[in-house]
Amino acid sequence: MRRLLYGALFLSLGAIAQTNRQPALTSGEIQSTEVTGQLMEENAYFRVSRVDLAPGNEFKVQQHKRDAVIVVLARDGILINTQRTGSPEKLGEGDVRFLRMGTDPTLTNSSDRPARFVVIELKQHSDAEIRSCAEPMKCIRPIRVGGAEIGETTSLFTNGFITGYRYRLSSGGTLTSSYFSSELHDHLVLIALTGMRANFEGTEEQLKTGEAYPSDATEVEVDAGPSEARWVVIRVLTNSAGSLAR
Repeated sequence: MRRLLYGALFLSLGAIAQTNRQPALTSGEIQSTEVTGQLMEENAYFRVSRVDLAPGNEFKVQQHKRDAVIVVLARDGILINTQRTGSPEKLGEGDVRFLRMGTDPTLTNSSDRPARFVVIELKQHSDAEIRSCAEPMKCIRPIRVGGAEIGETTSLFTNGFITGYRYRLSSGGTLTSSYFSSELHDHLVLIALTGMRANFEGTEEQLKTGEAYPSDATEVEVDAGPSEARWVVIRVLTNSAGSLAR
């Protein structure tokens, strides 16, 4: 098994060390026979990167100074092992995990095909404890139109200032989600798990599977089109000075 080190996520995706060291590429991009990665989006609140991991390889994320969120895009069989848990957890397509700074997880592709995931670095930190939603009856809320269920919203984790959601919408369905806060400012990043059309307060985007879209919109409308749509939203609330509400 080859081991790869995704060093200092917050500094450069080009900082990578391996058993057989290769020259680093330009900042924002990594590439080898075992792993390829690309910086997708970056603003004052998020830095979003996509990583492809070859079968049978490990990828260690060093995030000493930032919290992060992992979103699995493709393939079951990714194992995540952190210093805090001490034992691997199996993740599949659409799974999301919040990683507090200093967790330094190792991701292993235990399948026989390439795996893909997104790393969302949170540029501001909140000391408040992140709590995962562990009760399905409370975490999952059906989306209904005229009595018919057309999808569901899943609350993944929150501390009141950083929140993760996962959505599923049946083909032909439309969902408008409000993220308005009367006292704080909303900042979102949407990760498309499937292709779909999304409208961010008048800005319409046709998103492909795996694309990331950051926005300060307080209302997002998603049109599933002819196929089921699935996506993840990470929401951060800041105060008037632009700092993370704590």
